[in-house]
Amino acid sequence: MKHFLLLLSLLLGLPAFAQAPDTAGQRIARLPAEGLLLSHGWRYHTGDDPAWARPDLDDSRWDTLNPTRPRRELPTRLHTGLGWLRLRFQLGDSLRLRALLLQTTGNGAWELYLDGQRLQRQGTLDPDPHRVRVNPHPPEPLELPATGRAGHVLAVRFAPWHHPLLHQSLDEAHAFSARLQGAAQRRKATAELAAAGPVFLALGSVVGLLMLLHLAFFYYNPARRANLYFALYTGALSLGALGVYSTPAVPFSSPVERLAFELLTWLLLVSSGLWAARALYALFGFRSGWLYAGLCVCCGALLAYSAVEVVHHSFQNGAFFGFMMAIVLATAEQLRLTGRALRQRRGGAAIIGVGFAAALLAVLGFIPIVTSETMYSALVSALMYPLMFLPPALAISLFLAREFALDAQLLQVKLGEVETLSAQTLAQEQEKQALLAAQNETLETQVVQRTGELQRSLTELRATQAQLIQKEKMASLGELTAGIAHEIQNPLNFVNNFSEVSTELMAELEEAQAAGDTEEVAALAVDVRQNLGKITEHGRRAAAIVRGMLEHSRTSTGERAPTDVNQLADEYLRLAYQGLRANDKGFQATLQTDLAPGLPLVEAVGADLGRVLLNLFSNAFYAVHQRQQTGEAGYAPTVGVATARANGHVAIRVTDNGTGMPVAVQAKIFQPFFTTKPTGEGTGLGLSLSHDIIAQGHGGTLAVQSQDGQGTTFTICLPVSPV
Repeated sequence: MKHFLLLLSLLLGLPAFAQAPDTAGQRIARLPAEGLLLSHGWRYHTGDDPAWARPDLDDSRWDTLNPTRPRRELPTRLHTGLGWLRLRFQLGDSLRLRALLLQTTGNGAWELYLDGQRLQRQGTLDPDPHRVRVNPHPPEPLELPATGRAGHVLAVRFAPWHHPLLHQSLDEAHAFSARLQGAAQRRKATAELAAAGPVFLALGSVVGLLMLLHLAFFYYNPARRANLYFALYTGALSLGALGVYSTPAVPFSSPVERLAFELLTWLLLVSSGLWAARALYALFGFRSGWLYAGLCVCCGALLAYSAVEVVHHSFQNGAFFGFMMAIVLATAEQLRLTGRALRQRRGGAAIIGVGFAAALLAVLGFIPIVTSETMYSALVSALMYPLMFLPPALAISLFLAREFALDAQLLQVKLGEVETLSAQTLAQEQEKQALLAAQNETLETQVVQRTGELQRSLTELRATQAQLIQKEKMASLGELTAGIAHEIQNPLNFVNNFSEVSTELMAELEEAQAAGDTEEVAALAVDVRQNLGKITEHGRRAAAIVRGMLEHSRTSTGERAPTDVNQLADEYLRLAYQGLRANDKGFQATLQTDLAPGLPLVEAVGADLGRVLLNLFSNAFYAVHQRQQTGEAGYAPTVGVATARANGHVAIRVTDNGTGMPVAVQAKIFQPFFTTKPTGEGTGLGLSLSHDIIAQGHGGTLAVQSQDGQGTTFTICLPVSPV
């Protein structure tokens, strides 16, 4: 067992101190190779007195104990404050003239005195156990000079250490121990232990280089994920080995930090085994399922068990058992995957099999060394660890290198095939280029012909479009003309009536003049003058109506001028109404006007804006006329126009309570050539041209809101003219 624990300390840097068989009495005739543990003959006394370090002190009345026993078996008084331990021993003749070493360990702080002279101070002593500070690193062995004296007195001023996390572990550990060794043997053993450090450093360095190599492989070929898993495996193994190497040199501030560092080293070593198994899954193309997940869970549980054992019982057999079982499970899974690959004759599986075989041979050589009692076991055991860890890592690395080489070789073959195919493709491409050149000439000729045909079609299309637009204008002109004809009839009737009356008055005036009746002549002249005024007034009214018709019919110049929107809206509302009545004498509708007084002028092309209003009013009267023809009871056709000023714009709203429009029709209402009127009654360009006139010609907006069967509202927004 003692060599087993010593082997553990070499692997993970953990303090393990061997227990020697009990020695009877205080006379030491010889020293075993591993040294002699001074476990019997100790006396102790609680309290603190510097005089208790004197060699001539009578300690015969002090109590006896074995300080190397677990602390829970020691008297309670030794756990509560400062105390002293004393041991008297006699050296045999063969040892008096030899240089000896004294190795001390303990769970507390102490001062060591030999023959009244202080040789060592470890930690900070204090009567309060909770204020005791210990050194996490074990002290170096003390060299006892060869004085030739036979009798010696070893006195230890001791203060126990308490920690709330490690109280159970401290109760299982010994309070204080001292081991006497020959200086030459100790120096040889120390040299062997020192040689073990570079072994782990070399192991960590080699696998670290393998990690960098396969990280580079993965960087250039991410599809090969086995390189990533192998890099994680070698990285964890490298850090674990370096952790073992650096444990003695790290300046820990407390034993708790040292325990945490050593547990982290265990975690890295176990995780390296799990990543190695994951790399094998990827290498052989096996699917990692519940078995691998269960393996990870089991290893995690075993590591948790080891951590609990460390806290409660220090690094004893239970903690080491959990760690080793996790390593065994991970290794067993690696062996299972390798065996499965060998049975399936997977390429390169034999390489990994050889690596694991070499590792197994190292384990078989490791077992007898652990159980041996030689002083060389620590060195040879340390040298065996590279033979345990390196062969599988090197085998997997060789496997991946082999796969890389095979991929490169296959790539060379494929490259040759590609070159051959490229030559064939080049020849075919040249033939295609010649054929393509000939086809291009043919296509160019056809393109020229088709371009001419398209140009002619475009010219015809533009002419047709112009004709359609002109037709729309003529349609609106027809509607306007009908309204104008009705409007101009009244002033013409007045002109005719007053002309006839004036003719009769002139005849009477001539008769009165012939009769010499000057008063009658003057009265008749006044009547004639009044009639002529009426004729002039109604003639001018007819001329204004004709002038408006001409402005509507002729092509717009595009010049804007300040325009009275109220006057324009009122005039075109009446003209549109009279135009519909000219076609249907029995049609009657209510006209509603809500023209905002003091409305500012807008910069607009009067003829174009009038054409838009005429189109909207005509559509509104058409809609109410269509609804009236359905015979709906109580229905009163109503068309209205309202103006208002809002947010720097003048708004014109044309409303009706006609048939309305569904949503699908509203989405298409401003598209060219879209109409809901029967064939021959509309071109479908009215609202499209109106939208263009408002949006593009005047920088305004034209929007529609409608409910099917309820009515429609068109809203024109125009910017106000600057003052």
